[in-house]
Amino acid sequence: MADQRKKGQEVILQQFNKMRQEQRVFAQKISELKMEESEHKLVIDALKDVNDPKRKCYQLVGGVLIQRTIEEVQPNLENNAAKINALISTLDKNLDSKAKELIDFKEKHGIKVKGEDN
Repeated sequence: MADQRKKGQEVILQQFNKMRQEQRVFAQKISELKMEESEHKLVIDALKDVNDPKRKCYQLVGGVLIQRTIEEVQPNLENNAAKINALISTLDKNLDSKAKELIDFKEKHGIKVKGEDN
C-alpha cells in the first residue's frame, strides 16, 4: 500500500516537473523571438533612412547571403516582423495558460516548492 502511494507521488512529481519544463521552453522561445523581432526592427529602421529603393543590400536566407534591392527586402522584413510579433502573442497566451495549469496542478496535489513564497 505504501509502495503504491509512493509510486503515485513519483508520477505526480514527474508530471509537475514535465509541466515546469514545458513552461520554461515557452519562456525561452519567447525570449529568442523577442531578440529576433528587435533585430528585424533595427534593420527596418535603418532601411527607412535610405532614400534610394534600388540600392543593393544583402539578406541572409537559410545561411546563404543573397543580393537584392531595398524595395525587395523591406516588405519581406516587415512581413516577417509582423509574423514574429503574432507568434510572440500566441506563445505569451500559451505561457499564461501553462502557468495557470501549473498553479492548479500544484494546488490540487498540494505540491510545495522550496524557496517559493506561498
